[in-house]
Order: sequence, then structure tokens, then C-alpha cells
Amino acid sequence: METEFRAIVHSEYGAPEKVLKIAKRQLKSEELGVDDVLVKVIARPIHHGDIQILSALPQGGPVAPIPEGTLRIPGFEGVGTIHRLGINAKAAKRLSEGQRVAFFPANGAWGEYVVVRYDSLLAVPNEIPDQIAAQMLINTITASVLIKAGHNSLKSPITPPVYILQNAASSGVGRLLTQIALDRGVRPIRLVRSRQSAEKLQSALPGPPVYSTSDSNWKEQVRGALGGYRLEVAFDAIGGKAIDDLAEIVDDCSTVINFGSLGSNTGTNIYSLIPNNVALKSVSIMSWFRLTQDEKRKDFDLALSLATNHPELFEVAHEYDFDDFQKAIQHVSRPGKTGIVLLRSPV
Repeated sequence: METEFRAIVHSEYGAPEKVLKIAKRQLKSEELGVDDVLVKVIARPIHHGDIQILSALPQGGPVAPIPEGTLRIPGFEGVGTIHRLGINAKAAKRLSEGQRVAFFPANGAWGEYVVVRYDSLLAVPNEIPDQIAAQMLINTITASVLIKAGHNSLKSPITPPVYILQNAASSGVGRLLTQIALDRGVRPIRLVRSRQSAEKLQSALPGPPVYSTSDSNWKEQVRGALGGYRLEVAFDAIGGKAIDDLAEIVDDCSTVINFGSLGSNTGTNIYSLIPNNVALKSVSIMSWFRLTQDEKRKDFDLALSLATNHPELFEVAHEYDFDDFQKAIQHVSRPGKTGIVLLRSPV
């Protein structure tokens, strides 16, 4: 049996508008491995990281060469229904054809079908809509990796209350990081780039203080929110001068944890770390792949819990039809964008 489907593909790395196209692909039944599951994709998010990888930008990390005469399908996450199971007995015990599942990691989520290992699937209950299920794994896992890195950066003995400072707090990862911190008794202080964004975030997700870095006195506002307590960990998703600013606010011998480059390509002034003896730590989702299967499953369960109990954390910027993938990619980099851009397969 052969499954024919369409996929967004590229044969070389470069600007999305130049290298991407839609092509027909085929998958034969014998190509499905023992541990594999063929998923018919309903929707998938387009992340900044997806674009950075297919563009071979440094922020996306090293890229694997695309062998001559072959095509690469981008994307690692999404939601879909099981079309066909491999012959692994463990998979057959907990999964069934037609079942709706979220998946990560999977190479090729920008296809109408994708092959996924059975242990990279999470069954999705009916109360979680596709728009949330499609985006709930990568960002939750990233936030979980960050909170662990933050905990490991604290000096012993850990004395409550523990404060953290986070920029890009209205981003998908930022919202989840805030909630996970609150659930663990940590007190977040949130930073965004404009007063409008601050008001919108405080309205959508009330609670921890939110300050705009467009205000000239935002650093004083942060210090006031600390109420004299120490600030030992700050999370940075922007890079460049944003790291310099965080290094100025944290206390002596603290840590700034960088996990993104949403800002300009201006470099960090490494000397800004010296006055407060600040350590700069770089963290990415890649460290998650070194965890045991049980530890990974806990993060899947965390994503399921957050999606069930806090659906407001998973904002959608816009949904695009599959054929409008270029518009969707452009939207991802649109100034002021909040929420995740989704690409939906034809019904």
C-alpha cells in the first residue's frame, strides 16, 4: 500500500521564499518501521526555530546537509490522527488507528502525513482543541528545560521567596515559563517591549508584575518589585543588549540564562557581566533529548496538564491554509506578533 501526499519541501537551505515549494511525496507500507506510526497531520505550528533552520541561520544551530537529489520537509511538531501503526506491540496497546495525537519530535511535520516513533506521540483528549494540541509540546518542553536550569543555578541553601526575571514574557515559551514557575512557588517578574504589550499581557494573564522596557525607569520598577529580596536568575529570549540589561539588574554571583535570539543581531558586551560576577548560561531544547524516556514522558504530562487547566497560555496568532505557507512564514516575523502561527492541512 502506498500513501501519496503533499509536503512543503526544500532541496537547499536559504530564504524561505526562494527555496520552499509544495511537492508530492509517496510513502510505501514497507518503509514504515517497527516502532513507527504514520500520522495524518491536522495542523502544525511554524516556530522561529523552523525558519532559522531552513534558512541555515546561526541561531538555528548546525544543519545536516541535504543529500543531492533528495528533499527535506521542515517541521517537528503538530497534531494529527493515526493513519497506520507499525507492528510494535507496545504501540498497539496504547494507540489505535484514528486516534488524535500530538507529536514531537518528528522530522517532516510540514507534510500532510508524517512518520513518528510511537513514543513521541501523546494522545489528546477531546476537550483540547487542535489549535492548542498542535503547539503544546515544544514550548512546554523548552519552558521545563529552562525552569530546571534556573533551579540548578540557585545557590544552596535555597531560601524562599525565589524571584526570577524574564524578558519576552508574552511569547509562547514566556507564558508557559511564568505558569510553571508560579506552580512551583517561584515569583516571576515579567518584561515586554512596550506598554501596550504590558497592558495586554496583564489583562490576559493577570498576576505577576509586568513592566515595559520602553519605560526609562523599568529597572527601578523591577528593583521595587523585588522588595529587597535577591534576584539570582534571569531568563533571556532576545540576546544582544538585552543580556547586558539583565546582567545589570541581577544580584552578585547570579545567572542569566539565554535561550533565544528574538532581537537584533547586535552582540552582547561580555564585560557587562563582570561588575556583578554574572554567569551567562546558554540553554536549548537539545538537552531534553538526553533525558530518559520516563523524564520525557513527565514533560508530555506537564504539557497535557497545562493545556487542560490553562488553555489561555496557548494563544494563536492566526491559522493559515496549507497552500498559504509563505504568508504564514511571513507572519511569524511580523513586528508585534503575539501567539503561535498555525498551518492547517486541507480537510
